[in-house]
Amino acid sequence: MTMFKLLSGTLLALALSASHSLATPKLRANVEVSGSLVTLNDLFEDAGRQGNKAVFRAPSIGQSGTIRAERVILAARQAGIGAINQNNVSMVHVRHASQRVTELQVTQSLLSQLRGQGFVSSTDEVEIQLNQSIHDQHAKFDAQPAYEIRNLRFDRSNGRFSARLLIGGRQDLGPISFSGQAIETILVPMTNRALSRGEIITREDISLTPMPKRRVRNADMAQMDQLVGKAARQNIREGTIATRSMFKIPEIINRSDVVTILFKAGKLMLTMRGTALNPGAKGDVISVQNDQTNRVIRARVKEPGLVQVDSAQTTLASIKEPQS
Repeated sequence: MTMFKLLSGTLLALALSASHSLATPKLRANVEVSGSLVTLNDLFEDAGRQGNKAVFRAPSIGQSGTIRAERVILAARQAGIGAINQNNVSMVHVRHASQRVTELQVTQSLLSQLRGQGFVSSTDEVEIQLNQSIHDQHAKFDAQPAYEIRNLRFDRSNGRFSARLLIGGRQDLGPISFSGQAIETILVPMTNRALSRGEIITREDISLTPMPKRRVRNADMAQMDQLVGKAARQNIREGTIATRSMFKIPEIINRSDVVTILFKAGKLMLTMRGTALNPGAKGDVISVQNDQTNRVIRARVKEPGLVQVDSAQTTLASIKEPQS
């Protein structure tokens, strides 16, 4: 009984093995190959002993092509395959596997080389402008690296460069020459609209715009926190680079404003009424006429409507009303 069970198991295993070996090859609709030839193993599931036989040339690396199912079946039968499951396939699509090499990848690698060799700043933004587009290329699927940049030349005076691009595993392609310019850029504050003299600047009035570093090298550019809340010294056009000299602390006292004149000396404090003879921002020293004595004194702007006399430069007599 034991021997019968053993023989039965052996016969079953042999039957399954024979069934598997006799499985009908099934045609694939989509095929991806890594070499220059297309084999029956690529085209069929369960191609059997003839599977390693090459029957078609593959498309170029990275390219695709189609073969009518009738041609594939004919090639398979000529190679010794009998029964075939066409699998309702009318056209077989064949793609040659690859590594895609894009213009973005190339420019990023180029920038790394430029930074690494000290040609451009390692911290500032750098824009790469190509004189001609680099079309997508296809390296061999297992090439390491997928591409190389060689013969890099760089002109520090104007940022222009030239180089050659080699695609991995593509002996059919020669080096691809390309050139362009590396432009170091910095964020520059620029006015978003026309500003009138004396107008107070808000954050919406200024935007940070990337510009070539060479164009603004000598500009006395202001920082954003140096602009917001300041007043324009002059009329400014839209799209103007905002420099520190264009803006000032806004005036809080205007010419002819009635002001309070404050004098402090130790515990003594006097206040008098006066008239501003010129405008001033907080902290400015302006001329003020004492309305009681008609004397002109110099006082520092403290806040709207209030100026303070520095005791070191003005005598008490200038403040007080004359004695009769």
